[in-house]
Amino acid sequence: MPIGQPITRENRVIFSQGEREFTAKEVVDCAVVRGEIDPLWKDFVRVAECDRLANEQELELDDSALDSAAIAFRYKHDLITAEETERWLEDRGVSLAEFSEYFARQYWGRTYSGTVDPPKSSYQTASPEEKDLFLVDLILCGSLDRMADRLSYRVAAQADEATNDESSVAEERARFMAVAKIDREHLADWLAQLGRDGEWLDEMLAAEAVYKRRVSQILTEQALQKELVPMRLNLTRFELDTVEVDSRDAAAEVVACVRNDGMEMSEVAEEGRYPFHHSEVLLEDIPSEQQQRFLSVKAGTLFDPIPRGDAFEVWRVKTRTEPSLQDAAIRARLEGRIIERCFNELLSKYIDWKFFLPPSE
Repeated sequence: MPIGQPITRENRVIFSQGEREFTAKEVVDCAVVRGEIDPLWKDFVRVAECDRLANEQELELDDSALDSAAIAFRYKHDLITAEETERWLEDRGVSLAEFSEYFARQYWGRTYSGTVDPPKSSYQTASPEEKDLFLVDLILCGSLDRMADRLSYRVAAQADEATNDESSVAEERARFMAVAKIDREHLADWLAQLGRDGEWLDEMLAAEAVYKRRVSQILTEQALQKELVPMRLNLTRFELDTVEVDSRDAAAEVVACVRNDGMEMSEVAEEGRYPFHHSEVLLEDIPSEQQQRFLSVKAGTLFDPIPRGDAFEVWRVKTRTEPSLQDAAIRARLEGRIIERCFNELLSKYIDWKFFLPPSE
């Protein structure tokens, strides 16, 4: 996995608290301690292997798909001009070549159809080159921003505490070692793989303990129920069947088969050999220009065909479900809103953001 420039981006400061600076490397290392890196690393290794095999077999990239992905990225980050994109990348230590290579990797990760047997590895034992390429992916997919956001909550919470609760830190250390399956004899070696020591780990665990204590105080059932009331409509869940077609006439035929003949969307798609998707989505995650369609729909509603570039989509609402605190996804969404709101004041007081901004989710 070659890299196109010296490894310097891991040392870029993302935010600071007082005189203490937190680099991209420290953000990732803290995410390792929280157990967030393993699934991301496994997917990175798989995608990288798909990319390697595709290049080895000299398969041809779909340039239009890469262009569309790059445009979507710029739109998401509000990067209107090429100069703004270059400046955004430069701030994060990513070159234009690495920007293009990222989309190529992601393309093969989605489309490579051959047998893939990714090498067994872990982030801790990876080479510096592999870690650097992984960091590029974390930056461009937004994961590093989200990790930095989560770390900033913990750092701000700790900065607001007068003293550390040693018993809470000890409990957090025991929990961490149990989850990570590390015993005391091997802890120093494990930390050395990250270039860290026990003092650094205790600092991070102390911040984690303070953060969890604060969260437990604000995430009560009463607070969650109060948060749910004004969000009930936005958190309504819709189960959707979608058929993609290449013309308005084909879309009209799909509508007629479902509406007049009583066929299922999946049956129409299979018969016409059209792409079919089944998904679940919350109202607030539906594109704003489409949300109005869903406000009063019932299960079974079939929408008029929706243009998508040169093609069309036909949507049918399979089910409509009111939000409930028993729904894990709804509960997590409400918890995130409460935590974000409650910690914003601490962030403004203690955290100085540098190149990255906390993501709005």
